[in-house]
Amino acid sequence: MKRRDFAKTLAAVPGLSVAGCTGTSEKLPVHEQPEKKRYGVQYYEKACDIWERESTSELPLIAEAADRAVHTLRNGKRLYSHVIFGHLLTAEFRADRAGNPDYLPNWNRNTTDEEYNAVGEGDFLFFDYAHPRVREARDRGAFTVGIRVPYIPNETIPAGVLFPEYRLYWDITTEECSSLVLTPGVPFTDGVLSVPEIPAVRACPISVQGAGIFYWMLTAGIAARDKGKGSTPQGSTEKALEYIECIKERGTRIRADIGHLDAAANAMAECVAQGGRYWNYTHGCEWEIENYIRASGLAMSRLLKPEDIKDDKAAPGDFALIAGEFSDIQENYSMAEALKNKGLTVISIGPAHTDGSNGDDISKVADWHIETYSPERDGFLTIPGFDKKICPVTGNLFALALWMLNSQFIARMIDRDMVPGLDMGVHLMGGRGYNSAVRPVVAKRGY
Repeated sequence: MKRRDFAKTLAAVPGLSVAGCTGTSEKLPVHEQPEKKRYGVQYYEKACDIWERESTSELPLIAEAADRAVHTLRNGKRLYSHVIFGHLLTAEFRADRAGNPDYLPNWNRNTTDEEYNAVGEGDFLFFDYAHPRVREARDRGAFTVGIRVPYIPNETIPAGVLFPEYRLYWDITTEECSSLVLTPGVPFTDGVLSVPEIPAVRACPISVQGAGIFYWMLTAGIAARDKGKGSTPQGSTEKALEYIECIKERGTRIRADIGHLDAAANAMAECVAQGGRYWNYTHGCEWEIENYIRASGLAMSRLLKPEDIKDDKAAPGDFALIAGEFSDIQENYSMAEALKNKGLTVISIGPAHTDGSNGDDISKVADWHIETYSPERDGFLTIPGFDKKICPVTGNLFALALWMLNSQFIARMIDRDMVPGLDMGVHLMGGRGYNSAVRPVVAKRGY
């Protein structure tokens, strides 16, 4: 099926209209537009827009939230967090995450009304999950800090684009639940790339760069105030800004590797052209779910378990992405060796070397390594009063590198006249219908 035929087929499916994302395109294919920026660069620039907002207009709000959180602690009250929208985030914010001082213990999707009932006067709640029980907690006297996300009604989302289940999500908006609102600037589509051959979906999600960074910026501000015992003044933005500036600096370095990312993406596309499949594996942090059944992500991308090698689920000619918080996770290293021995191409994403590594770094065995320039064993920030550095950057930089790589993979697939199927976010009008049309096509073709 040729690229234009594929686009027209999907565009003809009923219920695919998404505001700002509809219709077929008569633009030239990507490989015939020499002046067009690479998709990986476009993705990076969208991330830069979010980072700039977080480090300017949102920074004073982060400081205000940190002030209120420490006021809560000093009055013997409790801090809570319920930030769950975005595949990577529940694993990224887990209490035992290296570098997490656990000021903001994060609930999950199964949090109950009874747990929420414990949030009372003088407590502090950081959330993205708008719900009547959040408003009730605020009305009981809790200070609530909400994040505007693509999936929940809020003032930044155009009317008529959310699926009714989300548009009327508990019949409440983020603003109606919040004492203070943070706006990362993530678009309602979540995906950020306009690909002419896939007109109904914005490709490659970016939500991690919003809530994922806010969580660590806020944690940094709370930690500096709490351990500083008065040495960090109210309104201080120092440590939150130091965190986001690190993301910017290392993101620039990943951007400089765009040629290498494109070469790896080309190798991935060549595997698919020969009938290969796309797998994901990581041990200990569940980062693989960032690349599986993801709004604006690749529908062909699948999860891999060690037992799948013995069961011949993964086969010679396939390729697998392996990621991890550290370079020397033995399970990742062993998996990479086993996959290579079976004839798969292995792409690792993460630090090439983690501080204190024993030398068994996955970058040494992978066919392709995508560097994230995040060598810290724990976090990035040094804050007096802590024995170790806190607030890791590895997760946010992994997500950046992953989607820059996938952006280039999409371009390289299109170069081969093999337009990959994407999953549309089910929070959008037409999302379910679109996915029900695309997934059988992907299952038949393999991409």
